Amino acid sequence: MTGQGEVIRCDKCGGIISERQIGLFNGMVEALLKVWQWAEEHHKYEFARKEVKHLFKNENESARFGDWILFGGLVYRPDGKKGTYGLNLERVKALFLGELEIPTTLWKNPVTHEIRKEDYRSVGNIKNLSEFLDENNEFIALYRQPKEPVQTGLF
Repeated sequence: MTGQGEVIRCDKCGGIISERQIGLFNGMVEALLKVWQWAEEHHKYEFARKEVKHLFKNENESARFGDWILFGGLVYRPDGKKGTYGLNLERVKALFLGELEIPTTLWKNPVTHEIRKEDYRSVGNIKNLSEFLDENNEFIALYRQPKEPVQTGLF
């Protein structure tokens, strides 16, 4: 696994208990814009990923589109299943008008599934996060020690 930072593992099961960073990058924003424009043109706001896959520049953008569910309530799963999405039109429009700030960094705790949101910005202030992409333009997983002691409850 590619990554930076110290990966902490459970003494009992060996699973990763470090928080994992999920970072927003320009490609995600560009993909959301294209999907929103497609949705407006087709008057279709709930769709399967395969319907919009042609709008993504690469597999990374396609795979990461689902992460939008975690960033500011812009995208949701209408049926609760992976691969189907809906757009919250008011929030997406507000984002692209610069009226909405969303987190640009999330930290996901693998044990509690809690998500910490950080570094809120409007679309005009989302910095280029290409430093979080590797040579293949794929997201580099970053980890950090959880802010609070981890109780796995497994043993």
